Amino acid sequence: MYKTLFYLLLISLIGCAKGQFNLKQDYKFIGIDGEVRKLHKRNDTIYLYKCFIDRPCIENSREHYKIVSSITDNEITVFKLEKLDSLQMTNDPYPETRYSLLILKNISNKELGVLQQNFGLTKNQIDTLHIVDAKLFKDKFFFTFFSDVYYNELFALKKIITKTDAEEVVEEIKNPKYKHLIDTYTKTKVYDMYASGITAELLNKACIEKGFSPIGAGIMINKLMKDEKR
Repeated sequence: MYKTLFYLLLISLIGCAKGQFNLKQDYKFIGIDGEVRKLHKRNDTIYLYKCFIDRPCIENSREHYKIVSSITDNEITVFKLEKLDSLQMTNDPYPETRYSLLILKNISNKELGVLQQNFGLTKNQIDTLHIVDAKLFKDKFFFTFFSDVYYNELFALKKIITKTDAEEVVEEIKNPKYKHLIDTYTKTKVYDMYASGITAELLNKACIEKGFSPIGAGIMINKLMKDEKR
């Protein structure tokens, strides 16, 4: 139901396609358990890598998408994608519904907003989308991906090493200023198993606000809290 409603919203947008947005560098989303999701563009293909903070990224051929076309309005870009990987254990390895949409928000040269891909579309459905109105995405929730340069800056920040450090960050997450972010997340209804994505988003923001590196923060906070209960 959500997938259908989201598609109908997109094809009814009113606006002008202006300019183009190019992914000139890689962007990373920092998870709470040491996982890092990397968004990479090479020529006409977008790759989504699953990485870890203590190991280099390995190319995962199961998640790469050909860019059919893109539409940009101000800071919002919609990529029309075709999944290039065949489905395993099926009589239809390249189904008609192998197309999807990826919505990006150009926040700054350091941060990129990424709205969950809308999977299960046909070529005809994505071809219907010709224009985008950035205003209609103003109140949508976007996960914040960090540029490679900014990621390295964040890595250089002080690390959470004590219980006091952990408590400071946890207390920051409780700040009412993040309520709007949570409300926006709830209304957007993104696919987020076990709410791990929104948890990471809040943790990353809280760490940066307090001057701590968000890279590995989730693992360390979890360890410090477990040690406290023993």
